[in-house]
Amino acid sequence: INVLISVKLIYLRTLCIYKTLINTSCQIYIYIMSYSVNLQCFSYSCSDLNPDQIANMNCTNKIRLPPSVLKHLMEDVGEKSLEFPLFFSVKNTQTMYSNTCAVHEFSSSEGICNIPFHIMQDLSINEGDNIEIQLVCLVNGSFIKLRPHKTKFIDLTNPKAVLEKYMSLDYPVVTKGHTILINYKDIGEQFYIDIVDCEPADTIKIINTDVNVDFDTPLDYVEPPK
Repeated sequence: INVLISVKLIYLRTLCIYKTLINTSCQIYIYIMSYSVNLQCFSYSCSDLNPDQIANMNCTNKIRLPPSVLKHLMEDVGEKSLEFPLFFSVKNTQTMYSNTCAVHEFSSSEGICNIPFHIMQDLSINEGDNIEIQLVCLVNGSFIKLRPHKTKFIDLTNPKAVLEKYMSLDYPVVTKGHTILINYKDIGEQFYIDIVDCEPADTIKIINTDVNVDFDTPLDYVEPPK
């Protein structure tokens, strides 16, 4: 990472421009304009959302941030430089492990970031822990390979249509090696799906772009007896 510009701001806010090389089979250069801030993390169960909204948000990788974050972004980065929806790296400041999430709304309480509970578990974050969020710019995805945990998902009438509907709404960003939870409300079922591979990078955005989807053998698949 070559730091091109670095400007220190108060209250742990920083504004930098990075030139990042993503190591893939085809080398891609991305300019990332980054803003970071430390916040307290709480799950959606500790938010002011109603139970139905909490259940929905827990089956996403979308976070809520305070209005001041959007205000600072507009002032420091500039509205013309922001591409919506916005994506942030969410980092455990103790382990330095991070996950990339999309922003649902800028409507949480000041100083608070609301996060789906499964992401808190992934990052080993407890209620009230401090986290660092950092604005990131992602490449458009071209390919993902998925592995459902249940064969029942593959047996749906049109599993790709289900994925297109729920992933574009609930998982606009995916990362290789992570597991997502699809809440298929039409039949009242939830399906865990592993992200086996992504192209052209390990973390990609999958909205407003054409993405080819391939399926790996489901985890519970059993070969029929010969």
